Amino acid sequence: MSLTSATVTTDTVLAGRYRLTAVIGTGGMGTVYQARDEHTYRDVAIKMFASPQSMTAADRVRQEREIRLLSMLSHPGLIPLYDAGTHELVDGPHRFIVMELIADPTLLRRLADGPLHNYEVASLGAQLADALAYVHARGIVHRDVKPANILISDEGSAGFTRTVKLTDFGVAHFVDGSRLTGDGTIIGTAAYLSPEQVAGDPISLATDVYSLGLVLLEALTGHQEYTGTVIEAALARLSHDPVVPADLAPEWRSLLSAMTARDPAERPTAVTVASVLRGGDARVTGPVPIGPGRAAHRERHRLHRRAHRHARRGTFTAARRWRRRNVALASAAGALVVGACLGSWWMGVVGH
Repeated sequence: MSLTSATVTTDTVLAGRYRLTAVIGTGGMGTVYQARDEHTYRDVAIKMFASPQSMTAADRVRQEREIRLLSMLSHPGLIPLYDAGTHELVDGPHRFIVMELIADPTLLRRLADGPLHNYEVASLGAQLADALAYVHARGIVHRDVKPANILISDEGSAGFTRTVKLTDFGVAHFVDGSRLTGDGTIIGTAAYLSPEQVAGDPISLATDVYSLGLVLLEALTGHQEYTGTVIEAALARLSHDPVVPADLAPEWRSLLSAMTARDPAERPTAVTVASVLRGGDARVTGPVPIGPGRAAHRERHRLHRRAHRHARRGTFTAARRWRRRNVALASAAGALVVGACLGSWWMGVVGH
């Protein structure tokens, strides 16, 4: 039991407003509670951090950084921050944050029942890539993308049958930040670290793309790519690349291989990953451009909108079949028109 949960009862009222009702989970940085907002009468989730005396200087920096990051982020794929404050307990002041209460299971729990269908992985992956693209646009690297930090809801939205949210920005940082804690420990979860995190090289936005690639691969295969002890899992990716099964669709193999490339410069951006998973163009690298390429960009995406519906039902192959079918139909229609014209001409010639 953490220090926080040992000094707080489930009937404690924080800031004269939030009444704690149950413990949701505990960790090294504190405890998450379910609580009742007695001003708005809604249930919320409250993360109460451990007391400053029990944390290192690096822990306190990450605590304030998480509060700062969450306060500036607002996206459907992220859990919104409602409030933040400090509560005085017998062991000192504790910082806390108030967030939306999400009762949905994690991807980790879902994968305990086996792999997901490829259309489900494409749908969930597109939403996660969207969320990462949003935080990346603000110069933020999550650094801990893993199944345990992904919540899945069976309630659909924005055209998806299921929705996902990326959680836990406790170890996120701005691109120009430090990769290490005060005692030199690598930050992140060993099974999903990128090669540059393990090697101690500078990290970038591509770090999250690599971790997401491992998550999608695990969702498709049902097993974790890098296992063993923390050191074994961390160092394994320096000796061999992830094994992408040959029986996956070619588009999956191409995308996952690119996302888990050892060289960060060879990985696609989160925007590109989201586009590909929707059946779109892998050449997309950002928003609609301003200038000569704008018209071509719009036309390319117009052709992919209906393909996305097919991709959700199966694999990217369905989207390719749709495009081939349209080409075949257009060719057949053109041939019929030409034939009709030739027939009319011939009848005219014979008639004369």
